[in-house]
Amino acid sequence: MTNKFWLTNLVLFQLAWFCCALLTANANWLIPPIIALHFVLSPSKRDDAKLLPFAILGCAIDFVLYQLEIINFTAQQFPIWLLGLWVMFVLSVNHSLSWLNKCKHWQIAIIGAFGGALSYLGALKFSAIATSLPQTSLFLIYATIWAFVLPALIVFQGKFVQSKHN
Repeated sequence: MTNKFWLTNLVLFQLAWFCCALLTANANWLIPPIIALHFVLSPSKRDDAKLLPFAILGCAIDFVLYQLEIINFTAQQFPIWLLGLWVMFVLSVNHSLSWLNKCKHWQIAIIGAFGGALSYLGALKFSAIATSLPQTSLFLIYATIWAFVLPALIVFQGKFVQSKHN
């Protein structure tokens, strides 16, 4: 299972993302079992757990953007499902996103800028988030943030996770 777990992780992350994007508040009940399933099946539970503090940092970034009214949520409060989504994202770094370890930091920054920003635009299209900003402005804000967040996560992983997984 070790060499094929990247695919399981990819499916679990996509399932989590679509649950959050489509079901929002109802995702609060679905994300914990998805995270639990990841840990039950993961060949690297300890290494995965070492990345969890980064999920709190990522969620804090979104919380700041929420407080600045750059993003809003239907429930008019900061959603719990967003933390679950951040957890699933950071858990992907050891598995379905492990290929990023072979990239240079500037490449990771570009991937983060486009991938991260497009993910939030997708959430906007599904009405999981809302904004009063033009989409281009939202894209540029998140692209800038993710150009730093994704490389920082990979550096964090390199310092705290001993083994790299495929």
